[in-house]
Amino acid sequence: MKRFLFGLAALPFLAGVSLAAQPVPLSDTQLDGVTAGFDFTEHAIQNGGTVWVWINTPERACATGAFFCSTGTAYPGGVQSFQLQAAFGPVTTIPPLAPPLAGP
Repeated sequence: MKRFLFGLAALPFLAGVSLAAQPVPLSDTQLDGVTAGFDFTEHAIQNGGTVWVWINTPERACATGAFFCSTGTAYPGGVQSFQLQAAFGPVTTIPPLAPPLAGP
């Protein structure tokens, strides 16, 4: 009897899911801003060096003293696909965001 009551209590929730409308397609502008919820940031500090990795984040300025700085491909909205920076020695300060480009 207990199972029957639990099953009866769950019916309104199942009916609500089956009555849901079809998804609305996104416009081109909306699709340009979609990253599918994926972004990644890593800041690895070691005695021999420091490495920063960013994926799908705003562009960063090159760190002071960085011997390697790659900013990858720029997408609309100032988002970079892949950025990598490396410096000798342990560096605890994260490089700042790059200044915005001056418009025409």
